[in-house]
Amino acid sequence: MSRNYLNVVIRQAKPSDALTIVKAEQTITLEPGHMVYRPHELSDESFRDKIGDLSDHPRGVYLVAELEGSIIGHAMLDPLELEAIQHVAQIVTTVHPGHQGHGIGQRLTEHLIEWARSRTPLEKIELQVRSCNSPAISLYKKVGFQEEGRCLRRVKLADDQYADDVLMGLWL
Repeated sequence: MSRNYLNVVIRQAKPSDALTIVKAEQTITLEPGHMVYRPHELSDESFRDKIGDLSDHPRGVYLVAELEGSIIGHAMLDPLELEAIQHVAQIVTTVHPGHQGHGIGQRLTEHLIEWARSRTPLEKIELQVRSCNSPAISLYKKVGFQEEGRCLRRVKLADDQYADDVLMGLWL
């Protein structure tokens, strides 16, 4: 049975979504280079806390993409708090295993960009993505992000195997 990804609903995340989100991220971490952390470094409590922190934040938001009642992706704008950089938020977009390649990441990212442009005093969105994650880099370039720099060999994938962190930004 093929799924109709046109029926995806993007909504604000709820604390009860945390367990589904952490399980997806734990699976994704098994593929070297997509995430920085390891599965044991993730907890549903930390995701629940982040969702709660962003639930009514004027410069941040946590979203999920839902299809047929199941969460298939999530994304957030996480605002920086220091006064001199409050005009910046970091974006994270994650499409859950089995749902990549259907435009979910692009829809979530574009939704966050529009949210930032219409409701917040944000001026810039930044992100870090591993140099080996070419689908994500292509997605971010497609929606307007530009490479601003690299942290060379920042992420250790295995013994003697590293990936750069590509720093990207989008001025709103």
